[in-house]
Amino acid sequence: MGPTRHEDALLDDLLNLAKILALKAVTRHQQGPLGPILKKSTQTDPVTQVDTDSEHLIVDALRSERPDDGILGEEGTQSPGKSGFLWVIDPLDGTVNYLYGIPSHAVSIAVEYQGKPIVGVVHDSALNNVYSARLGGGAFCNGQAIAVTNETRLSHTLLGTGFSYSPKERLKQSGALVSLAPKVRDIRRSGCCALDLCWTAAGQLDAFYERGPHPWDVQAGVLIVQEAGGQANYDVDSKKIVASGTGIWAALNRAVLNAEKNIDA
Repeated sequence: MGPTRHEDALLDDLLNLAKILALKAVTRHQQGPLGPILKKSTQTDPVTQVDTDSEHLIVDALRSERPDDGILGEEGTQSPGKSGFLWVIDPLDGTVNYLYGIPSHAVSIAVEYQGKPIVGVVHDSALNNVYSARLGGGAFCNGQAIAVTNETRLSHTLLGTGFSYSPKERLKQSGALVSLAPKVRDIRRSGCCALDLCWTAAGQLDAFYERGPHPWDVQAGVLIVQEAGGQANYDVDSKKIVASGTGIWAALNRAVLNAEKNIDA
């Protein structure tokens, strides 16, 4: 039987396990950027031994604890499982920041059921903040409840965003931001999508928008925003994520759609 809002014990168990698994990866992060640095999608998209080691630590422990669950990891782990549960893992979100010593990187772990996140943990491995949520249970940072802002004015909205490693895609993204920038208070870019979503959930940003993230970048953060009282939507086809408090949601989406009209032309 799949999880519902009334199956608190199951959700709590999954959440606790996600925190334990994230901590394993954080411990590896703190050992430093040992080993080779390779390239993935482009020449500026790195993958380090820390990324792969962290994923292996999570996956090995997960297969021991819940062998029937599916796994989707950024660094190549793909297992469909047979329980209906899917663990979606980014073992090191913000790899470039990590390599440069910029304190904005994290482990992101979500548990999905029927395509929807039901548990999310983002462990900030630079500042050691643990953001967490499970379906129907609220959102927290280090055990303290968090909530999105109640901003209703687009002109007062502090907007987070991010950019692709592909120069062609960055050009399109910057075109959309040219339209958005005059309409909002200001724009922030941390280089870690998972943390941007958590900062939106905690009211440190009013909203977040980006085209290009993968499911492992966003699924934990999507649930954390939703459980913090906000709205978040990830479209897997366009790889577009929009998240904010409810007060600015409609205006933000209108502005994003208008900004995107010509970027694919």
